Amino acid sequence: MPAHSTTCLAFRKTAHVSLCAIALLIAACAAPRNGEVPPDSPEIGKAAAALRKLNPAAVQAYALRVRLANVPGPFETVQGTAQYDVQNPGRCGRSDAFAGAMPRISSNEPFDLVKVAEGEYLGTIHLDRIIDEAYYGREVCHWALAEVRVALAANLRPESTRFVAGMDAASIQQQGVATRYFWGGYYPRATMDAFKDLGDVDLEDVPPEKRSEFFSISLSGAPISR
Repeated sequence: MPAHSTTCLAFRKTAHVSLCAIALLIAACAAPRNGEVPPDSPEIGKAAAALRKLNPAAVQAYALRVRLANVPGPFETVQGTAQYDVQNPGRCGRSDAFAGAMPRISSNEPFDLVKVAEGEYLGTIHLDRIIDEAYYGREVCHWALAEVRVALAANLRPESTRFVAGMDAASIQQQGVATRYFWGGYYPRATMDAFKDLGDVDLEDVPPEKRSEFFSISLSGAPISR
């Protein structure tokens, strides 16, 4: 492994452990108190367990296109997750007397990604996926799409690296493009089992002769006319 890649792996290992510790702390502080099971999430980003109802008549639809370039091999797992956050948790949610603060109320909803060409996938997300309602007996909780994430893995084995790329809601609505770069040496797995690689926004710090070792995941959004 190149020297710069070894350093990168060491850094990402440390970051991964820190993120795990933070996630466990959040999960402990935001455990469900209402008896309802929060929706499953295939990816990171969970906060407080949320009461929510999915909108069966959602109409604010966007097509999410995922393009891969220079990939090191095939991906058996391609998953999509849309994260929605309550915009007024302090006014509509349930306060936590022990924590002294209102945690973010968030829900992660999976969506399908269909392969439409080699290295290209297409999915549909909705801005109005969750119904605004007074779930906690206070004010109406107003939900909004926060971001979408895609996670790719070489296979279904739990030790495989998961390559995760995301795009925020504003960029989707502005029909922008979000690209992240990933070192191919982590495919199909890194030295750490179940490693999550969040990639880099550019390759400026990578020597030109090493850039061919990286592949990219690009996300773009476009409204779907009804």
